[in-house]
Amino acid sequence: MAKITGVYKDTKSGKWYYSVSLGFDAVTGKRIRKMRRGFNSQKDAYEAKTTELKEAQDMGQISNSGMDFNTFMEQLFIPEYKVKVQITTFEARMPVLKKIMRHFGKNKIENITNLDIQLWKNSLTENYSQNYARMVYGMFSQILEKAVSLGMIKNNRAKQVGTVPKEKVSVEFWTKDEFEKVLSTFNLDDYYEHYSFVIIWLYFMTGLRVNEATALRWSEEVDLVKGTITINHSLRLKNKNDWSLGPTKTKAALRTIAIDSDTVSILNAWQKRQQQLYDIKMVLSYDGSPTWKSTIARIIKRHAKLAGVKSIQAKGLRHSHASFLINEYNVNPLIIKDRLGHEDIKTTLSTYSHLYPNVNFEIANNMAGSINYTLSKNKTKFNGNQHFKNNQKKPR
Repeated sequence: MAKITGVYKDTKSGKWYYSVSLGFDAVTGKRIRKMRRGFNSQKDAYEAKTTELKEAQDMGQISNSGMDFNTFMEQLFIPEYKVKVQITTFEARMPVLKKIMRHFGKNKIENITNLDIQLWKNSLTENYSQNYARMVYGMFSQILEKAVSLGMIKNNRAKQVGTVPKEKVSVEFWTKDEFEKVLSTFNLDDYYEHYSFVIIWLYFMTGLRVNEATALRWSEEVDLVKGTITINHSLRLKNKNDWSLGPTKTKAALRTIAIDSDTVSILNAWQKRQQQLYDIKMVLSYDGSPTWKSTIARIIKRHAKLAGVKSIQAKGLRHSHASFLINEYNVNPLIIKDRLGHEDIKTTLSTYSHLYPNVNFEIANNMAGSINYTLSKNKTKFNGNQHFKNNQKKPR
């Protein structure tokens, strides 16, 4: 075979090797060169070189192929991800992205194998809850998907390995009876207990997300004349003096909900109580500062113990509201979706469908007696082979 460009013979070993250029790295500006040794013939080396070039072309490579994982994250993925999602989502996901970066670090993206991914996936499920592991692994898959779209790798190997299955987590909530028992533990003569009472009541009767309710302001979001609450923001709280009103979790979370007359009366009384002591602009505030999630958790735990009912998480009050609407009023899932600010009805149904078993029996009861008919007194005549012969003897 005639001399082939890029294919050479090692004079010491007698083996053949190839060296091929795949262009220049768009970030570092350095030439991307691949070399493989140890071929027994010039033909073998040539065929391997051709395969290398074809794969690079198929993947749209010829740029960034030598970039390590951390460089890709810092220069390409993170800057785009930051502007694509809400700032609250970005801040919540950054620890996860850093975790992934610590693991894959200086590995080149193209060199991360299915086996590497499987071993890491196993470590996630062994060391963390299944749903947390699923979220971390999902972010990693999203990262590789971006690398595919940029032509840096041919396939998303995280998808090839497979996702972490979703685990159905049941969030504890209070029934109407349990809620009433908790309410009976408050003494509204005390200012702090009055404040605590309003927190528990508002979450149970509105189903707001924790950071949606703590972001409410009297003049901007609450209309006690019309009886409405408008959700415009989500609270971002770092410390007592460092907080801001950020965007809601999703666009669907921007909504206005109606509140009942009891809630209007309770909020009215609370606003007057606040103004007697301070000039407070926020609804759920003891002294003018926003309420911490940990404060809500302590209030729930304290009064659940006093009432002799199970303690629940702060978000459990949101589930309590949905349960209350379903079990007491059989509210349509579409209404619950809008009230809770879900983007998709699937979220509502997957979360609360188990609370509707009583509806199944209600439908069955309603169907009873609805079909009217009279049976014929004449036997139907027809030709057929449907003949039943009873050979069994009657018992004596």
